[in-house]
Amino acid sequence: MCGINFILANTYKEAFKEETYVEFEEGIHPYLLSREKDSNNEFGLLLNLNIYGETILYREEVNELIGICDGVINKYTGEDKEQKVRRFAKELKYFCIEAEALQRKKHIFAIGD
Repeated sequence: MCGINFILANTYKEAFKEETYVEFEEGIHPYLLSREKDSNNEFGLLLNLNIYGETILYREEVNELIGICDGVINKYTGEDKEQKVRRFAKELKYFCIEAEALQRKKHIFAIGD
């Protein structure tokens, strides 16, 4: 399945060996893009990631991503697809908090398939 995998690591080499990740599933990304196309780009950092490339999210971006996850969790409260969106946002928020917790000083690598 295509999508973006969010991975905690310090280097690309470590990221590609890591087995724990949060998956931004192929179906959720376009769903959010279509729902948010007329918004003020409040979820821009998340939605503008290259689904075929690699991006490193550093401390500032990780903190921004936590806020984006909170926004997604609060906005998407419906059923079916929105529950998948909420579940993804909650998992990613937890992952972001884990990256910052106890000064692990890890980055989040967003690696597209």
